[in-house]
Amino acid sequence: MGKNAQEKPEVVFSRPLGRFILRTLADFFDCGGFVYVQHQFFDDADAHAAALRGWDQRYDQIGSGSFRSAVKQIELDGVQVFHESANLRVVQRGQLPPNHMTFGIPLAGAGSFAFGGVRIDRGAFVMAQGGMPFEFHSPDDMALIGVVVDTDMLQGVADCAGVALDDGLFRRSVIDIPNAACTRAGLQLATLIERVLAQPDAFDDEHAQRAVRSQVGETLVDLLAYHVPASSNRLTYACQADIVRRIHDFVINHPEEPIDIQSLCTQLRVSRRTVQNSFQAVVQTNPLNYVRSLRLAQVRRLLLDTRQADLSVSDAAAQWGFVHLGHFANAYKAQFGELPSQTARRSSRAPVAR
Repeated sequence: MGKNAQEKPEVVFSRPLGRFILRTLADFFDCGGFVYVQHQFFDDADAHAAALRGWDQRYDQIGSGSFRSAVKQIELDGVQVFHESANLRVVQRGQLPPNHMTFGIPLAGAGSFAFGGVRIDRGAFVMAQGGMPFEFHSPDDMALIGVVVDTDMLQGVADCAGVALDDGLFRRSVIDIPNAACTRAGLQLATLIERVLAQPDAFDDEHAQRAVRSQVGETLVDLLAYHVPASSNRLTYACQADIVRRIHDFVINHPEEPIDIQSLCTQLRVSRRTVQNSFQAVVQTNPLNYVRSLRLAQVRRLLLDTRQADLSVSDAAAQWGFVHLGHFANAYKAQFGELPSQTARRSSRAPVAR
């Protein structure tokens, strides 16, 4: 160990925001409760292991030299996401968090990872039931994304992926998928962690918390979907059109509610693949792009039909679920070729000829 081995790890940010609220399956996509954000550095493997909330484990340093590592983690209702890195080989042993499913996505390493006696090659990830003893070997210069979800969120992910929880897929500990897809999923979650760490106060907001859960869930659905066989029962075009119509109506009737593919699947009780295929068949675009375009059109209609003094751009955007004004403005310009501030309001438009 280095000379500072006895010093306490540096805590860059560590605090709970708001209050913890337990959710049921009916509230799968709702948040508005506890958020925990933390970034720590370590020079001792056991201190690193103890930093991960809810884990009963110990890390034994196998590689020689001064240990250096870091843990970045976020935790909110039903989901924990962390990014851990270490410069030396470590063997991790303990018990997985009970009543949860754990996913592990290697990002980097000077050698191979192994979980439960199974080697983790490039393009593979760990998926393990909670409450079970585990052994995990990580190489020098490792980086790993970990995700822990409760049974409610796992049920929603499985429903959206079109796979039953008793499927044999959930009894496998290491899952192989295309390397590019695995890497993309890991980087998406790493970016999400960085975004929360950069502006933790912004995630005290219910919509922001829900967006975090949704992004995590979307990523897990993408991972699982590679092992879900295509359905042999093809939907008719009329059925696909009905799915598009029902989602269109749902969006219009819930203007401020954040929408993601998982919530759409839950509303219609169909798989992600069915939703995706229906939109491609009927409107030749993906469902999220359709929903975003539909909501942007409603905002534009509001702006055209009101005066600036009566309704600001930010308020019009918020009425249709756009809570980040910068992202909204970019999407609006991409859709309509002008910024929302450039859209002619009612008082500045020429009267319509009768």
